[in-house]
Amino acid sequence: MTAELPLLEHFRADDAIGWRAGEPVEARRFCSAAVALAATLPRKRHVLNLCEDRLNFMLGFAAAMIVRQVSLLPSSKAPGAILDLFASHSDVYCLADGGEIPHGLPAVMVPPFPRSSLAFDVPRFPADQIALIAYTSGSTGQPQPHSQYWGSLVADARALGEQLSFAGRRTRSAVGTVPPQHIYGMETTVMLPIQTGMSVHSGRPLLPADVAVALARVPGERWLVTTPIHLRACIAEGVHLPPLAGILSATMPLAMDLARKIERQWSAPVHEIYGCTEGGALALRRPALGECWRVREGMRLRQVGKETWIEGGHLVHPLRIPDRVEVLGETQFKLLGRPDDMTKIAGKRASIDALNGELLGVPGVEDGAFFDPGDTSRGESRLAAVVVAPNIGPEAILRVLRERIDPAFMPRPLIIADTLPRTATGKVARADLLALLEAARVRNRDLA
Repeated sequence: MTAELPLLEHFRADDAIGWRAGEPVEARRFCSAAVALAATLPRKRHVLNLCEDRLNFMLGFAAAMIVRQVSLLPSSKAPGAILDLFASHSDVYCLADGGEIPHGLPAVMVPPFPRSSLAFDVPRFPADQIALIAYTSGSTGQPQPHSQYWGSLVADARALGEQLSFAGRRTRSAVGTVPPQHIYGMETTVMLPIQTGMSVHSGRPLLPADVAVALARVPGERWLVTTPIHLRACIAEGVHLPPLAGILSATMPLAMDLARKIERQWSAPVHEIYGCTEGGALALRRPALGECWRVREGMRLRQVGKETWIEGGHLVHPLRIPDRVEVLGETQFKLLGRPDDMTKIAGKRASIDALNGELLGVPGVEDGAFFDPGDTSRGESRLAAVVVAPNIGPEAILRVLRERIDPAFMPRPLIIADTLPRTATGKVARADLLALLEAARVRNRDLA
C-alpha cells in the first residue's frame, strides 16, 4: 500500500503558515479553507493555477491535491502560453485571484480565507499521486512537460530543509521574489515552507525597497528566495535589509564577486541552487566560497560516454544533466554552461555566460545580455548585445569591453535599451532580444 504524506509538517494549529499585510494565516485556517475550496472545484483532471498571491496559490494547490487534480505550472503567463496549455489539455480550468485571464477560458476565483476555524485536520496524500506538471521555459524550443509526484516533492523539500540546517522548532519566514508557478519558486516558497514549519510572505516583491518592506513584515529567521537579477538590483541601490538568516538564489549562475559583496553587505550566507524543471534542485554551493557544486544528499553522479547522469535522493528515475559539467567525483562538479552557451567566431570559442559576466561588470551597466543574431549576411558571424545603462554611452561601454574580451566577440551592434524583457525568474528569450535588434535597425533606417 502506498504511503500517505501530510500536506503540512511541523505546524501546530495556531502556527502561522503565512503572512499577508502583516497579519498571520494560521495552519488551522489554511487547512479548513483548502477543504472548503476543494468541495467547490469543477470535477476536472487539470487545473491551471494562476494565483498571484502566494498564499492563494498554496491554497489552490492544496485544494487540487485533495480532489486529486494535477496543477499545471506554465512556462509563462502570457496569453499565448496559457492558450497553448488549454489546447494540449482538454480537461482543464483556471484557478485565479484576479489579474487577466484569456477571454473565454473557464475560471474559478479563490475565496478569502475564513476568519477562524476550530478544526485542524491536515490532509494527507499518497506518495505516488501526481501533484503537478511543470513546463520548461521554452528558451531553446517548445516548452516540455514534466510530472512531479507528491512523494518526490516532499522528499525534496525535507532534504533541502536538512541541508539548510532547519532543525528544531524555530520561527522561520521566507520572502520570495520568484513566482510559485516556476519549479524553483514551487520548491522553495511552497514545498520547503509547508514541509519544514516555515511561514511564507504572501506577496512577490520586485523592487529593492519592496523586498526590504516584505522582509521587515515577517518574524523570526528571515530567508530571501530570489535570483541573481534581483540580488544585483538590491546591491546596486544599496538597499538596507532587515537581518537575514540566509539567501537562496537560482535560475542562473551567481558571480563569485557579487556573492561575496552580498555576504559582506547583509551578513548572511548565499546558498545557490542548481536544478532544472525535470528534476528540481539537484545541487547546492556557496558561490562566495568556491565554484564547485555538491549534489544533494543521497544523490550521486555517473558518466555515460559524454553524458552526465544524476540519481538517488528525491529523483524517481536517473536524470541526464542538461548542462555541460566537469565531474570531480561522485558528488561534485563544475558547471561549464548550457549546451548552446558556447559560440565560435573566427576559429575562437567563448562562453556567452562569461561574456555576459564581463558586460555586467562594466561600471554603469545595470543589465545586459550577449546573443547570436544568426545573421551571416556579411559573410561572418557576429555577436550582438543589449544593454541597460542610463548614465553611460555605448562608446564608453565598448571601450571597457575592448580591454576585457577578445575582439572577435565584441558586440556588433551594441543596443541601448530602457529595460530587458526578462521573465519573472530573470531569464530573457532570444526571440525578445531579436525583436529589440530589429526595432533598433528600424530606428536607424528612419533616422538615416
